[in-house]
Amino acid sequence: MNLVAHQYLSFENKALQIGNLLGETVKGNQYLKYPEDIQTGILLHREIDTYTDSHEIVKQSSSYFHATQHKFAPIIIDVIYDYFLIKHWNDFSKTTFQEFKLECYQLFEDEKSNLPEKLQETIFYLLKYDWFQNYSTIDGVQKTLKGIGSRAKYSNNLHQIIPEFEKNYANLENDFLIFFPQLFAHCKNFLSIEINE
Repeated sequence: MNLVAHQYLSFENKALQIGNLLGETVKGNQYLKYPEDIQTGILLHREIDTYTDSHEIVKQSSSYFHATQHKFAPIIIDVIYDYFLIKHWNDFSKTTFQEFKLECYQLFEDEKSNLPEKLQETIFYLLKYDWFQNYSTIDGVQKTLKGIGSRAKYSNNLHQIIPEFEKNYANLENDFLIFFPQLFAHCKNFLSIEINE
């Protein structure tokens, strides 16, 4: 899952949100240097990624892009699932997407100086170019994937995925709507285990 989903699945808990954000860059046992509630957010980030990557529905979504995108297919699904989360936002949240976005952005701005330099740079561009809003349109999805492709170490054609996205739109949307409630429940269960330990 991508940035919007990770923040949504932090359940409006600021420590979990920051931990989930740190999960983008904190590797191995480096998470142990953070306060316990931040640690839980980092571990939640990893749990979300592990659960998502191994799920049969997500693998099915990725398969629509395997022929042309190969190993980049899961990255495409991360971004596309954020697109569908935003499209169906009112089915999953009582807070509007705009309110959620602005609260996330304010939190990122407030905590930026406490984060690793690499993550500070990410946040700078995220805020400057309004990444969350980009994920809400097909043009924005293309722009996002083009940016990812330009930074990738290997040659790719991520900027050309929109025809395949549109061709498989209904299947991808259906996959997301079946998968996301399962991920939501899994995260709730994970956090209840973490909190009770």
